[in-house]
Amino acid sequence: MRTSFAHPRRLLAALLITLLLCPAAASAASSYLTCAIVATDDLELRPLELNQRDVVSVLDLVYEGLFAMDDNYMPQPELAYSYEFISDGRRLRVVLRDDVKFHNGDPLTAGDVVATLDYMFELTGFDSDLNSEYDLADRGLYYSTFYSIKSWEAEDERTLLFNLRRACYGSLYALTFPILPASEVSNAMPSGTGPYAYDGYEHGSAIWLKANRTWWKRVPQVTNIRASIYKDSEAALNAFDTQSVDVAMTRSINASRYSGSLNSFSLSARTRQLEVLLMNRAYKYLKSDDNGKNLVREAISYAINRSELISSVYQGMATVAYTPIPAGTWLSNESTIRDVYDPLMAESLLDQAGWKMADDGKRYKDGKAMESFRILVYDEPGSTVRTNAANKIAEQLKAVGIPAYVATWSRADVLTKLRSGDYSLALCAFNFDVGPDPGFTLTSTASCNYTRYRSDDMNSLLTQLRSSVTAADYQNAMSLIQDQFEQDVPYICLYWRAGALLSRSAFTDARDIRELELLRGVESYSN
Repeated sequence: MRTSFAHPRRLLAALLITLLLCPAAASAASSYLTCAIVATDDLELRPLELNQRDVVSVLDLVYEGLFAMDDNYMPQPELAYSYEFISDGRRLRVVLRDDVKFHNGDPLTAGDVVATLDYMFELTGFDSDLNSEYDLADRGLYYSTFYSIKSWEAEDERTLLFNLRRACYGSLYALTFPILPASEVSNAMPSGTGPYAYDGYEHGSAIWLKANRTWWKRVPQVTNIRASIYKDSEAALNAFDTQSVDVAMTRSINASRYSGSLNSFSLSARTRQLEVLLMNRAYKYLKSDDNGKNLVREAISYAINRSELISSVYQGMATVAYTPIPAGTWLSNESTIRDVYDPLMAESLLDQAGWKMADDGKRYKDGKAMESFRILVYDEPGSTVRTNAANKIAEQLKAVGIPAYVATWSRADVLTKLRSGDYSLALCAFNFDVGPDPGFTLTSTASCNYTRYRSDDMNSLLTQLRSSVTAADYQNAMSLIQDQFEQDVPYICLYWRAGALLSRSAFTDARDIRELELLRGVESYSN
């Protein structure tokens, strides 16, 4: 395998010259695609160890998992031909397709899946209790697979048996990791089974892919892809502006400038990052009464205008959230999706709680003025957007008589405050795994239950979810969890961060454009 060569670049440069001289040739350009990605100069193409978002989207065209998510974000068999839950759901038997070959020509076998999982587990540093000496960033992208899967074995060349940690349909989400040939699991640029194979890689410059003409599904229509590497989002956007590339993918809010453009498409790309406002239930103004309610907490919820935050701070690069399950997916309970912004209701609730507005513009109760809420916040590197959002939230709270100010600290310091309970409000983000289980934020003993939320009903529903073996039971439990969430408001969901997929023409029929799979469907495109 050569890691650097010139012929794809010469070919694409010649193609671009042809297009400039002969616009009628544009219809023939559908067989080539160039895209801009952000990556580090020292990038290694090891799919099980990657943590760079854009590169993962490119390599999603090279590798396939046992299962893949459809446009409704429901797991469907991919390299798996069939599956069944056995032993009361504690085991999962998967039969592989018999018509799949790796790019190196070897047939896919159960031994390849076992070798891939063995290597993944070694990367995590996990012991039998899933404790690890490694930081999250060093465990590989797919470390959470082992929160669902306890052990694995090959029953024969085409059949795998998984012992599950929970008898749960949601375990299928854990089987979306890339499958590599047993002989190449530790290699850079290992073979895959996907619609595209490597055709070259130059560090800091570009990744080239070519169509896998023996792909088990169909012959890809786009024959060559070049992913040009840039140092940051602005450089990638500039490449798109100068027509150096056909496609760019970014989370930068500067991508909002392409919205409504007549010269390009700007598709919203869903991410797994949920921005939330945490309310510490141990804080003096936010403690629950005997019925588990608190009128000040409710008032804060009604005072926040999510749409204004999205439009003014994020320039539209976010989508409204009311529960931890994204709208438009098969698990979304649509009845919980409703606008709850109502400042008059917020003021009424504060009055009912005994916090009356005085002539000086402050709220008093029992002769004492309401103290200011401190909104803790941390920013992501190179961005102040979350601090800007926190300041806007402070304005919205002040508009109903709740004094608030913003304190921007380091992420580590904010986490320390959250864990110790030394805060009143905090604006931060939850990054969800591929599996849409919100339990890590909601169960009474959850690692990220920073609000000190306690609900026997919610605990019971999450137990029900995690023991639902059929799709219907899993969907029903998730719907009930969203109902309970709407009733209790354990924390305030604000919006899902969104990315943007910019292109000069439509190149995919995929309805659900989502991060880490941004080029999904390119193989089917034909102009």
